[in-house]
Amino acid sequence: MLLALAEGGLKMGTGPHLFPFSSGFAMQIPPLVGPQWLHDNLENPSVQIIENAWLQDSYFKAHIPGACHVPVHPYLKRFDDAGQRTQHVMAVDEFSALCHHLGLSSDRHYIVYDDYFGLFAARFRWVCCYYGLTNVSILDGSWRGWIEQDLPVSSRVEAPISGSDIDMTCQSSLLIGLEELLQVYQDPQIQLWDTRRPAEFSGRERTENLRQGHIPGALNLDWSELLCEAPCEGGARYFKPVAELEAMLSRLGLSRGKTIVTYCQSGNRATIGNLVLDLLGYSGHRLYDASMGEWGNLATTPLVIEPEK
Repeated sequence: MLLALAEGGLKMGTGPHLFPFSSGFAMQIPPLVGPQWLHDNLENPSVQIIENAWLQDSYFKAHIPGACHVPVHPYLKRFDDAGQRTQHVMAVDEFSALCHHLGLSSDRHYIVYDDYFGLFAARFRWVCCYYGLTNVSILDGSWRGWIEQDLPVSSRVEAPISGSDIDMTCQSSLLIGLEELLQVYQDPQIQLWDTRRPAEFSGRERTENLRQGHIPGALNLDWSELLCEAPCEGGARYFKPVAELEAMLSRLGLSRGKTIVTYCQSGNRATIGNLVLDLLGYSGHRLYDASMGEWGNLATTPLVIEPEK
């Protein structure tokens, strides 16, 4: 489908933050930007907005002005020959076609948002980084934060801005597969961060997997704990302050001197962990993209089930 298409948080202040593109442009924008920052940059030709939402029809009802819509499943996974979504990241030809459809290029900065607390925006950003497109940030507070601040919306379907060809260079160091993880998960220089709910981690909650539990040695911090509580039901949730996030990861036991591997059930929640690690300046972290959807459905992979307390 994509090939056919190809052929056919951080508060940045309240004043304007318009700037021309320069070689250091991407370095000037952190992984998170706030709604007011984005509002101040709606007319900035160096900034393009991308919506990667779970509810596909929501874009056509209302979206941030100028935003283009990702026309595929927000997990950005590859499909097999039978048309079934796999557990693995979208293949390079599929992602290249998607970028072509969206008009992505290396000479603009992209702000991604979604309708689910930044989860799918973080996934989109990680896939971009994996294929070498690093000029991508996500909107802190996402769509709900934008609406709560009474910022403008549009129902106009935007035609993607024409982009230049992107040299897709796979950053293999950002990803770890099953065979490699089986070899290194017990290495003292490797730390595993399970971003699922505690009940999933412990094995007490029955999931869709054949086997329950977590990878031996993994540390557990639910991705949603990285966000502030919403002031009301259904309200926006913003990332916690940097100092608080730093303290949380320190209490968890993560070390800057080690390689941190994030995982969850399907490789989506874990990308929130990767985003926070980037935000805090951790280097060398990796994603186990197939996550427990693969590990928990194999007969011989080691698993730990926590005893009832």
